[in-house]
Amino acid sequence: MINLNGQLLPELPESFVLLQRALFYGDGLFETLRAFEGQVPFWPLHWERFSNGVKVLGFDIPSNWTEDYFETEIKSISPGNARIRLTVWRSPGGLYLPTDHMPQFIITTESMQSGVFEGLGPGLELCLCETVRLPVDSLSGIKTLNGARYVAAANEARAKGVDDVLLLNAHGRVCEATGSNVIWLEGDKVFVPPHTDGQVNGTLLKLLCSLLRAEGFEVREKPAYVADILGAEELLLTNAVRGIRWVRKFEGKVFGHEKGLHFNYILGKHLAEKLAQKG
Repeated sequence: MINLNGQLLPELPESFVLLQRALFYGDGLFETLRAFEGQVPFWPLHWERFSNGVKVLGFDIPSNWTEDYFETEIKSISPGNARIRLTVWRSPGGLYLPTDHMPQFIITTESMQSGVFEGLGPGLELCLCETVRLPVDSLSGIKTLNGARYVAAANEARAKGVDDVLLLNAHGRVCEATGSNVIWLEGDKVFVPPHTDGQVNGTLLKLLCSLLRAEGFEVREKPAYVADILGAEELLLTNAVRGIRWVRKFEGKVFGHEKGLHFNYILGKHLAEKLAQKG
């Protein structure tokens, strides 16, 4: 027997059945990416994370689930500039222990006005998240459907009147923001949290680090506590949809954005080159 918002039903509605494990257990993962003028230039980076994630979750991967297959499926509903979400979950059956490991998928898009990353913006104000700590385990690097911690963190940011929060991991080290990776600068050195510290393995972060190294910047992984961030000269957030954004203030500390502007130029130049190759 089912009680759906006060309506008594003999069983789950047909439209709910396929989604059962996503709804009941959050048993799946997702990728969020961006189309620029009908192209998805950074799809290979997302495919790398996605294909690893479905293996980590133990799905029986269909033989036609290739990089080219999903790129074609994505482009079929993303003719212009769009925010795209690819969501995958396990087929119905079982309780915590599944009985069917075949995955299902859905692709959704949301139109965007611009065909480029929008730039650093006016600067964000962040504070430290006090209500959530992120676990460090084998699932940390992928984007699972269980986003409850990030929802709680985003609600905390709104309640405090700031744009976002920095989340710590279970060991008290700086991990990420609610939907972005973190970069900070000390002099000419660029630092990111170690990939073993629990943050999502960001596609744009990986790309940007590669571009910066090619430009001669020293990029290091470094475990960071709040004091390390407060001692930085610049603090940036990276995200596959929004690009690079500048943090103007964190816990009362005001940051500059001189190198962030240059990083944004490097990223924009690379995007233009990628689109020209695809065109």
